[in-house]
Amino acid sequence: MAKKVIDTTDRISELPDYLVHHVLSFLESPIDLVRTSVLSKKWFELTASFPIMNFTQYVFERAIHASRTSYNTRNVTATFYKYMAYTVSRFCEQEDVSAHTFKLMTGYSEPTEVDIIEKCLESVLNKGVKVLDINCFNPLGPVCCLPNILLSVTSLTSLTVSNCKLPSSLMVDVVKFKSLKLLELRRVTIDEGVIKCLTASCPLIKTLKLSHCLGLKRFSVSGLQSLEYVRFYYNHGVERIDIDVPNLHVCAIFVQGPPCINLGSCRKLRRLTYHGYPFPTSKSFTDFLSSLPVLRMLTLSIPDQYNTLKLSSLSLRYLEIHTECDLEMIDINTPNLRLFRYIDKFADLESDFPESKASMECYPMNNTLWFQKLKRFLDKTNRFKFLKLHLPKDFSIDVDQPRVIQSPTYDLDHVELNIRLLDNLSVYEAFVDAILWCCRPQSLTLTSDFSAISFEERTRVVEFTYKKLLQQEAQGKTNIQFSLSSLTNPK
Repeated sequence: MAKKVIDTTDRISELPDYLVHHVLSFLESPIDLVRTSVLSKKWFELTASFPIMNFTQYVFERAIHASRTSYNTRNVTATFYKYMAYTVSRFCEQEDVSAHTFKLMTGYSEPTEVDIIEKCLESVLNKGVKVLDINCFNPLGPVCCLPNILLSVTSLTSLTVSNCKLPSSLMVDVVKFKSLKLLELRRVTIDEGVIKCLTASCPLIKTLKLSHCLGLKRFSVSGLQSLEYVRFYYNHGVERIDIDVPNLHVCAIFVQGPPCINLGSCRKLRRLTYHGYPFPTSKSFTDFLSSLPVLRMLTLSIPDQYNTLKLSSLSLRYLEIHTECDLEMIDINTPNLRLFRYIDKFADLESDFPESKASMECYPMNNTLWFQKLKRFLDKTNRFKFLKLHLPKDFSIDVDQPRVIQSPTYDLDHVELNIRLLDNLSVYEAFVDAILWCCRPQSLTLTSDFSAISFEERTRVVEFTYKKLLQQEAQGKTNIQFSLSSLTNPK
């Protein structure tokens, strides 16, 4: 019998360097990268020229902890900085290579740590880099200042700066960000001149984000032909926002205070998110929307002090409102709306309603009166065919109170009830009673984590719901469909 020959050829090492680097990019732990480097001389060279350098201190500390190595915080921090200095030094010794990504997220407290940060940054910037993400924070000491050489890195396509000072020569030297497509500043001190200087040097910029920045009285951006996305998030002290960008598609504005906002020239804006206090009057906001002829998606967060909302738009397809405002005090004239979300708190929602039907999604409030207002709202708008309701955890309702009020129910094509946990069946029964009091669906879907309840409880849920739907059939609604959908990953 012939002896089996085992092929021991290292085929991975035969791959082109750029493919091996792509494989290495999937390694999340720095320890895994170090272990890979000792496989052979070839792999040592490949890790040395690896163009993606990610130095995230908490990831490094987590990797050390997972290795069950005894350590204290001070020693781990020192090891982290030594590892960063060694890795950057090895990379910069390679010939004819430039970095793709350099990410640094760390807290520092010692002068030696600042020296290492500055030396590593200058070394990488001298070699050239495409993606730079710097977040160096020191809550008790001076802010880290980025080197002036940053302004001359023409290869940059993405720049994210957090908790740092911009280069001291920014307003003097020529900024050469001719390839930059994304600029994000977080917790950085800036003014109008800095924004103008930066954006004027970025002819290809597509995304601009500012978060929690200080010193900015006026935010003004104009003429950038490639800019498609702007996010302005709680930048303190801003008094005026002017965005005059012809091809802007998405804009998100979160402000406190009464800034004057002008987006009138953004005629291609398709999605707008606005969270502000004080909120504009209904008339001024409707006038504002009329200047955005192709706006499709609008998300609003309205302060608690505002108890009415009136808006009109022919172009809107999606409207999401976070508010304590009563449904009956909301007047929307949006004939082309496909999905309306009414939420009394921030929530991450996903919908799979068919776009061909006008749909509404909301969290019911914890009282009977809310369902009466829901019914009046449905009657007033007279256009929604799909309704999705998320049951609050502490839901409680007087089930007999709605029955006292005799009024026709609102016809719907479909109702979906989303209940994370069916731990109180009497609450569920009251919820279904309230829903079927105000509307008559052609079909109903119950979505929940059915694995959390017993078979007997599931049977009770099905029998109760089926009985209620049969009562609707007795009132003239025929062929009502009922289905269950299980949450596979309940949160």
